[in-house]
Amino acid sequence: MQAAQKHKDESLMYKNSTAQSPLLEISRDFDAPVTELFDAFTTSEALKKWWWPKDLYTDHVEIDFREGGRYFINMKGYDQGGGGMTGQFEEIVKNKRIVMTDQFADDKGRAISAKEAKMPGTWPELIYITFEFEKLGENKSRFVLFQQGIPAELLKDCTQGWSESFDKLENYLKGV
Repeated sequence: MQAAQKHKDESLMYKNSTAQSPLLEISRDFDAPVTELFDAFTTSEALKKWWWPKDLYTDHVEIDFREGGRYFINMKGYDQGGGGMTGQFEEIVKNKRIVMTDQFADDKGRAISAKEAKMPGTWPELIYITFEFEKLGENKSRFVLFQQGIPAELLKDCTQGWSESFDKLENYLKGV
């Protein structure tokens, strides 16, 4: 337990978080076993069902779910067409943690700058996202999202977007 706590404490020392770019943290409980919750992050089929906020959908996912593996998640729904996110899995601890890098991507999966993605604010070239998973009971689990590098003026919008995605995740886990 002490080693796990030490690692968790170390994971809280995030890169790219500053006063102008505070750490985004969202905690969410689910009525699902932690294994099912974790698995919802591991395949293209699952991610297509819930990733992105309401009114957006995932039309293409490439995922090599292993440490060092890459991913690309494309979205549709905005009038201007697609685009999404790409990156690499830095750390995977089954049913406990996923740490991944994140960059904006064009609709072909090529990493692009925030400016090219037409995103306002000052963004770092590379963002880190951490998902921490916790078993609360046989059919109850929690995860906490940590995302750094988001400009302070977009924190509210990003929080809303993730919350809407997690609403879709909740429905996915319920089989809705």
